[in-house]
Amino acid sequence: MRVVIIPGMGCSPVARTNWYEWFATEASTRSRVTECILRDFPDPNRCRENIWIPFLRDEIKLDEDTIVVGHSSGAACAMRLLEDPSIPKLRGVILVAAAYTDLGDEGERLSGYFNRPWKWDQMKDGADKISCFHGFDDHLIPVQEARHISEQMKGRNYEYIEMKGMSHFFEPWDEILEVLDGML
Repeated sequence: MRVVIIPGMGCSPVARTNWYEWFATEASTRSRVTECILRDFPDPNRCRENIWIPFLRDEIKLDEDTIVVGHSSGAACAMRLLEDPSIPKLRGVILVAAAYTDLGDEGERLSGYFNRPWKWDQMKDGADKISCFHGFDDHLIPVQEARHISEQMKGRNYEYIEMKGMSHFFEPWDEILEVLDGML
């Protein structure tokens, strides 16, 4: 099983940002994880869909034995992966601090993820298991964003975990490892 971390906007170098290196180290200790991909992405300050999706599809090479973990803008990318017919059905997707709108932010608008409607039904079929973490007190992406996503995505393979005191998830938290273990 491969685990791929999709970082948030401006997170470069990725290994020294937020909780990513901690998570990659922890994920790599799981016996069923053969590889945890934590690497810098092209276009890290704009996170454009037309660059990141081909990078993930053609260079990282996602497959049915892949779990994708997307944070912030990386979660928007993961959501577009879920609805993309050129991407094989993934083993799992963990969304962290996800949004479904650009929140009026020009940089997010220019990324391309928010310029068309979401294909919620296709997204539900894009992975065996999908989990979403959101901070009740997230000051960058209001909790209403994740609650809307969860209302659209609810079903047999989806779970939503809202947490207090986590803000935008800048620090490690053990619950993500429990979710990962449930997907392995």
